[in-house]
Amino acid sequence: MIRDCRYTHDPVTLPSPAKADVPAWLGIPGVNRWRLATWLAGLVMASAMSLSLLAIPVQRSDSVVPLLQAQEFPSVAEAVRASANNSAYFRPLRIGQIQVLYQWADGQRYFVVFRGFHVLLVAALFAGFVSVLRVDSPLDFLVAALAMTVLIGHHAFLGTVWEAYPINHFLEVCVLCVFALALARSRGGWWVDLLAMLTFAVAALTLESGLLVCVVLWAAWLVGWRGVSWRALVVVGVLLGVYLYARFGYFATGLPGLDERESGFWTTRLSPVELRQRFGADPRPFYLYNVVASLLGVLFAEPRGGLYTVPLQIERGLAIAPATFLTIGTSLATTACIGWFVWRHAQEWFRGRFDDAGRLVCVSLAVIGANAAISYGYTKDEIMSPGGVFYAIAAYASVREVVAVAARRTETRRRHVLLALVLLLVGCGWSIRTVGTHYNMHVMAFTMREHWVDVDRWLDEQRVTPKNEGQRRLVRVLRDDAISRTGIQPKFLPQWADRWFQ
Repeated sequence: MIRDCRYTHDPVTLPSPAKADVPAWLGIPGVNRWRLATWLAGLVMASAMSLSLLAIPVQRSDSVVPLLQAQEFPSVAEAVRASANNSAYFRPLRIGQIQVLYQWADGQRYFVVFRGFHVLLVAALFAGFVSVLRVDSPLDFLVAALAMTVLIGHHAFLGTVWEAYPINHFLEVCVLCVFALALARSRGGWWVDLLAMLTFAVAALTLESGLLVCVVLWAAWLVGWRGVSWRALVVVGVLLGVYLYARFGYFATGLPGLDERESGFWTTRLSPVELRQRFGADPRPFYLYNVVASLLGVLFAEPRGGLYTVPLQIERGLAIAPATFLTIGTSLATTACIGWFVWRHAQEWFRGRFDDAGRLVCVSLAVIGANAAISYGYTKDEIMSPGGVFYAIAAYASVREVVAVAARRTETRRRHVLLALVLLLVGCGWSIRTVGTHYNMHVMAFTMREHWVDVDRWLDEQRVTPKNEGQRRLVRVLRDDAISRTGIQPKFLPQWADRWFQ
C-alpha cells in the first residue's frame, strides 16, 4: 500500500542549476537556456515532421467514405447522433469532428483544413511532450533530444502521424494523454480539474484508446502527482461508468468481433474467415496473443502488427534486413535502461516513495500496459501509439539516470568511455530510425497519389458509389488535388534505403 507519496530527492540525479545559472537570456527574464533550447529543438522536429506530412495528399482509403458520409449529414448534431448507433464502435465525437472540419472546408479547402488540423495535432504533441519533461540542465537537454528522437523513430509513431481518417484520431488521443499528464503535474486548481474531466470525456467519445486518459490521471495520482484532485478523479470514474452504460447498455454498441479485419498471428496474416475458423470456438488465445504482441512490440520492436519479422524473413529465405537489426537493437538497449531503472527503484516504490523520474516511469509503464490490454481485439502499430509516446517519456527518465549514476561513481575512465560510446551508438541508431520515418512518409506520399487515379473503380468495389452531384464533386476535388501534387518516385530513391528504413 502506498503510504507516503511525498517528493524524495534522488541522490544520484544531477542537481538542477542554481538560480544564478538562470539569467535573463535573450531578453526573457527567468527563462532557463536549456529549457528554451529544448523547446527550439522540439519546434525544429515538429516542423520537419509537418513538412513531410504536408507532402501526403488526403488518403483515399479510410478518408473518402467518412467524408462522403459527412456530406449526407445536415448538421454536426445529426452526425454525432447517427454514429452512436454503430454496431461495433462508440465514437460519436470522431464523426462530429469530421463533420465540423468538412463544413469548414466549404466544398474546396479539404486538404488545407484537414491537413492543417493534422499539423496542429503534431505541434500540440511535441509541445506537450517537451512540457512534461521539464528540462533544467545540459544533461536534461541532451537526453530530451534523444527522447524526441525515440518518439519520432518508434515504429508506432509512423502510422500514427501519417494516417488520417480523415482526422488522425490516434494522434489526437496521444495529445490528450500527454495533456492529461501535464495537468496531473500542474499546481492544481478548479480549472485543472475541469480540464481533466473534459479531456477524458473528449478522448473517450473520440476513440476507444481515449480511455487511457483515465489511466494517466489515476496512475499519476497514485504516485504522488496531485495536480488533479481526488474529487475530479471520482468524477472521471463516474464518467467512465456513464460511458460503459451508454455503450453496452443504452446503445448496445458491443465490441468488434473476429470478422472485423485481418490480423497478424506469428508469421501469417489471417483473414477474417481464417480467424473465425481458427479461433471462433474460443477466441481467448488470440486475444492473449494480441495483448502480449502489442506489449512486446512497444518494448522490443518485435512483433510488428502481430507479425514476427525475423522468423518471417527466415521462412521466406530472405536475408534479415539491416532495418530489423537496427530497430530491435536500439529498442533492446533503450528498454534495458528502463528495466534497470525499474529494478533500481522497485523497493522504494513498494514503500510508496517516488521521485520525479520514478513517477514518469511508473505512469508510462501503466499506460503501456493498459494500451496493450485494450488492444486485445487485434494488434496494430497505430493502436499502440500512446504506448509509444510514453515509452519515449520513460526512456528520458531512465537514460538520464543512467548517465547521472555513471557520472557520480568513481570508477575507471575506461567504463565512462565505454558508456559514452554505447549511448552514442544507440542515439545514432534512433536517429537513423527517425530518418526512416520521414523516408517512409515521402514514399507514402507518392503511393497515396497513385491510389487516387482509379478512385471511381475503388468506390464501386467498396459499394459506396457517390449518390448525388455533391458527393461526386467531393471525390473530384480530392482526386484533382491529390494528382496535382508532385512527389518522388520510389524507384529513383537509393536501393539501400528500403532495407535500412523499412
